[in-house]
Amino acid sequence: MPKSPAHICARNEANSVYKNLKKMGIVNENLKPMPYDDMIAIPVTEGELVLEFESNIKHDPNLIFQSVLDNPPKKWQILGDMLVLQENTNIEGWPLDKIAEEIGVKKIGIQAPIDEGIMRQSNLNLVFGESGWVVHKENHVEYEFDATKVMYSAGNVTERIRMAKMDMTDEIVIDAYSGIGYYTLQILKHSNAKKVHACDINPDSIEALRRGLKRNQSEERCEIHQGDNRNTLRELKSVADRVILGLIPSSLNSWGLAINCLKKTGGIIHVHMNVHESEIDSWSEKTSDWFATVSGKNTKILHLEKVKKYSPGIRHVVLDLEIY
Repeated sequence: MPKSPAHICARNEANSVYKNLKKMGIVNENLKPMPYDDMIAIPVTEGELVLEFESNIKHDPNLIFQSVLDNPPKKWQILGDMLVLQENTNIEGWPLDKIAEEIGVKKIGIQAPIDEGIMRQSNLNLVFGESGWVVHKENHVEYEFDATKVMYSAGNVTERIRMAKMDMTDEIVIDAYSGIGYYTLQILKHSNAKKVHACDINPDSIEALRRGLKRNQSEERCEIHQGDNRNTLRELKSVADRVILGLIPSSLNSWGLAINCLKKTGGIIHVHMNVHESEIDSWSEKTSDWFATVSGKNTKILHLEKVKKYSPGIRHVVLDLEIY
């Protein structure tokens, strides 16, 4: 049977928990929830506990792989109408057209390493289909992007939804590393922000962001700033109620600029960072102290979110920090 991360909940709470997880966009609807001891296991897209579940659909990709391949892939994801296989998947002899037809996709790609340069360029190789452009839906938001040119991290879905749930009514928000609009589009759709300034240096990401804004009818409330944010953020001095520093492994180079972007009265900064698990608490305190010293204001840790494991012993975390 196919395997999936699992969310465990009490039986009498299963219906409401399932609805909430589905609203967040993290239920694996290809699989059926099942009893787990005296609890219920719900298949989800992200988590550390992995269980075997029964398929919930007739054309489950795992079952299709098993029926046509001697060595089916262990990891894959679907972005819009594209099946994305993990790096180094050997597709020699695969009936790609048959697999695509039965799964219900039009394209198949193989992920390659993300460039570590300033552009964070995707190197996905398209092996079936004519175009890398996809429309991927998440939490009632439609992202439109060329998967062969820009990255899309399914592992950050919980953080995108967390941002979408925040009340940002009438706020001016700066998304300092907007990419294709991972946070920008969610905020504009759900958080009631007055305006988002979206900054990115990658022209392919900017094109995807423009398409996403149009597709989600959010163009009038977003101003795009293309270029190195060491320059673009300087042009946004004292305008923001909130700044998102959504770059990993480190957003350190933009910390000082983010302070200058906040209004004179202060605001909130969301600091993303990859941190060793044993150092998360001390990093949070040191980071808060750094912002207090540099800004000359008081700081308060509102929340620390542990987004996902990045590598052995390392976690992607987000520090929600108020400066006042």
